[in-house]
Amino acid sequence: MKIVKTYAYELSEKTLEKDIDKFIRDAKKGAYQFDYKYNQEGLKIIKAYFRMIEIEFKNKNCEVARTCYKKLMFFLLPIDYNYFDYEDIVGKLNFEKFIANYFICSVKLCSVEELFKEYSDYLKIKKEYYFEAAHKILFTNLTEDALRRFTSLVEKEVGNVKEKDYAFYDYIYYLLDVAKFRKDKDTYGRLCEKYEKIVGEEQKEAFDEK
Repeated sequence: MKIVKTYAYELSEKTLEKDIDKFIRDAKKGAYQFDYKYNQEGLKIIKAYFRMIEIEFKNKNCEVARTCYKKLMFFLLPIDYNYFDYEDIVGKLNFEKFIANYFICSVKLCSVEELFKEYSDYLKIKKEYYFEAAHKILFTNLTEDALRRFTSLVEKEVGNVKEKDYAFYDYIYYLLDVAKFRKDKDTYGRLCEKYEKIVGEEQKEAFDEK
């Protein structure tokens, strides 16, 4: 028999949202620098927060879940800051699930225009990361009319994307993914040709990939 030390986490603030706000402020002040040297306490707190947020999500408290997911994910995703001194803290967490739940909540709570702004903010903050769940949730949770309107907003915005705008390349990949979702090989091929400098010639072969 082994004695296993367990941890119980309780909120120190009145709400989960306020508790996350305080945690982020403390982290930015350096409270969790070199976290791996100190029993990974910061990472453990982050995981506890995500467990609490998931409970809110499962209980259909979408407003709370969406707000808290956004606060925590948008704090952790930027690669320009490393408040915990891990090589890749995002890789230590199940971000595909978090992104999926976040966009499920956003689809339920937002108008198409608000949802597009949420999506654009997400692209700006995540930069080099790619999560398949984001597009998958949009395609499978929006109505056909809402998906058409959302896609129209992407098509308008993609015209402003320059070669140096790496954060917004996902506008292009969104259009490619939606063409795949609709099994529209002709549109997919035209997009590959139009944006070949960005997506690469080999992208054409990806149409048949699952």
